[in-house]
Amino acid sequence: MDSFSSYYNSANSGSNDGIRPLALVSQLLQNVASMRHIDELFTWIANMMVQRLGMKSVQVWATQADTTGASHIKLRASTSQNYFQVQPVSENAEVGALVARMIRERRGILSIPVTSIFSQYQATILAQQNCQYWTVYFLSKNILLPPTQREFQQEEVPTPLQMVFSFFTQQPLQTSHARAISFLVEQALRIALSRGLFATEPPQRTGPLPEKTEGNIQSAIAYLIPEHAQITEIEQAENPFSNAVVIPEKRARQMYSLIDGKKNVVELASLTHMNPRETLEALQSFLAQGYITLRDAGGKPVDIAAFAQSF
Repeated sequence: MDSFSSYYNSANSGSNDGIRPLALVSQLLQNVASMRHIDELFTWIANMMVQRLGMKSVQVWATQADTTGASHIKLRASTSQNYFQVQPVSENAEVGALVARMIRERRGILSIPVTSIFSQYQATILAQQNCQYWTVYFLSKNILLPPTQREFQQEEVPTPLQMVFSFFTQQPLQTSHARAISFLVEQALRIALSRGLFATEPPQRTGPLPEKTEGNIQSAIAYLIPEHAQITEIEQAENPFSNAVVIPEKRARQMYSLIDGKKNVVELASLTHMNPRETLEALQSFLAQGYITLRDAGGKPVDIAAFAQSF
C-alpha cells in the first residue's frame, strides 16, 4: 500500500517540467551495485529528490521493532538543500510525532501548509528556511526492513515495512512531482528486492518453541498472522449467537477489530500500543475462545496446541 492523501490535496496540476523518472531509475541501476545496505538506497533517493525535484528537505522514516515486541519510528535517511541548518528542524520531536501518526493512520499528506499542522513556533522556523509546505508519502509492503545501518542496536530486528517519505517544499508539490516520487520509490523497492537488500520472509525457526518470556515474543510469534475463525453454516444454524464476540478489555477489543488476516502480531501490537505480555495474553484469550486462528507468513496454518505451549 502506498499513498498521498487526497484530503489535503493542494497541489498544482502543473505540466511535466522536465522530470524524467525513467532517467532516475536508470541512474539508480548504475549505482545500486555498490550499495550494501537499504539505508544507502534511501539516502540516494532522498538526495535525488532534493537535487532533481527541488525539495528543500527530505527525510525517510520507518517503523522499527525490537526483540521485546515493542516498536517505534526511526529515521533512516535525511538530506536537505541547507543540510546543517535544516536538519535539526525537520527531524525534531514534533515532526517525529506527526510522522508516527501518519504511520499509525496509514496515510499520507499532499502539500499542506506548515502553518496548518505544526505549532506556531515550529511553523515559523520552517517558514524562515523556505519550508512552507509539508508532504508525506506513506507506503507499506509485505517485506522485511533490516535494522538501521548506523546506530545499530543489538535488540533491533527485521520489521515489516511501514514507512514515510517526509518532504518540505517552498511551493505545493506539483502533480508531475507526485507521480515521479511514486514511480521512483516503487521502482527503487523492486530494485532493492532484486539486489537482496530486503528479506522477503522472516528467518525460519527450527526446533521447539522457545520458553515463555516477555522478551521472546518477536522470535516466537512476531510474524504469525491472526485471522478471524470461520463459523460454519451448520454451527450458525444450531446457535445463531455463536459468532457474537464479547471482549471486555478495551485494547484487546481494538486488537481483535484490527485482525484482518494480513497484519502480523508485531503490527497489531504496534497499532494498539500493547506490550509483549498484554499481546500474548490477548492472543491466548482469542485462541482459547475460538475467536481466531493463526498462520505463518507463508500461509500455512499453525498448530494451536504447539503455539499454546509457548505461553
